[in-house]
Amino acid sequence: MKNFFLIFFMLLFILHGKSQFLNSVGITAGGSLGNQKFYFSDPIAISKKKYIPGVNASIFAEFYSGNYARWVSEVQYNEKGSRDKQPKGTYLNKLQYLCWNNYLKLRYEMYSIIPYILVGPRLEYNLSQGTESPAITGKFIPLHVSVAGGGGIELVSYSNFKFFVEAFYNPDLIMPAYKKSTLEARNKNIELRVGLKYEFVGRKESCNTPTYVE
Repeated sequence: MKNFFLIFFMLLFILHGKSQFLNSVGITAGGSLGNQKFYFSDPIAISKKKYIPGVNASIFAEFYSGNYARWVSEVQYNEKGSRDKQPKGTYLNKLQYLCWNNYLKLRYEMYSIIPYILVGPRLEYNLSQGTESPAITGKFIPLHVSVAGGGGIELVSYSNFKFFVEAFYNPDLIMPAYKKSTLEARNKNIELRVGLKYEFVGRKESCNTPTYVE
């Protein structure tokens, strides 16, 4: 994993030297709360599961330097799953994903903070599956698409390093994560994370700064 981070940042610095559209690179880490819904078709029923904690981490690149709109692309490790409480006992479902996430970022610069929102698709690859629920009898779909939306606050800094906090809501609205005969399962994740990025382009002076003309 250490070598992966190193190679990633080396490639981004090389790209930056050849193009002006790369704004910044960074890392994030945080916690997740995973939940699932089981949809049964015979007989028709919906079973809502309980939340289970997990972790997440990512490396990302932010493109363009617009004042209000940017694009963020990231590679993320994310844990999902649920706690399935049944009369016979409680079963834990744990999933690990490697995700490629892409977000439209809308931001607004203020004096000391920069609030923003993010929305976009995620392409998720199932790394591992540890499922105990008796209803799950097969493998989760190896590759599936989900959506995510969230927001964050970046602290204004006059150095190239920027600190921020973010929260995301990530439901399986587009397709299920698991589908076998009479059962379909969909993940839902709530994610909180902190991050640090290195911005190649320095922060512009505020447009409100007065200009004096003799």
